[in-house]
Amino acid sequence: MTKLTGTCLCGDISFEADGEVPVMANCHCTACRHSTGSAYATLMFMKQDDVKVTGTPKTFQHSSDAGTTMTKHFCENCGTPMFTQNSAREGMLGLRAGIINEHEEFSPKVNVYTSSKMKATILEDGIPAFEKMPG
Repeated sequence: MTKLTGTCLCGDISFEADGEVPVMANCHCTACRHSTGSAYATLMFMKQDDVKVTGTPKTFQHSSDAGTTMTKHFCENCGTPMFTQNSAREGMLGLRAGIINEHEEFSPKVNVYTSSKMKATILEDGIPAFEKMPG
């Protein structure tokens, strides 16, 4: 089991999580780059029931290139991107790795949507990379 905690920049929203982390990924899709303001989104996925959120994030929904509904959760006050959900992966919650206090727990296992990555982004050798979402 992995125990994680985190907070937004202003502290209005925080979380505690305790459970398995089956997926740790870097996503290079255009929507993730836009929603984070970074070259890619870095995510740890856990069962939503294993994550206790304090505070109420604002949400924004959009469609993925696969036609699923993506829900982005962020702090209404400071704008920090907190979580993400995909309607195709019901019951799972993606935690933005940058908000996690236990940053040593993050070790990406895959890069996805490398077809959309910024040219300047260097991918680490030894981490599988996929042009789109595998599977």
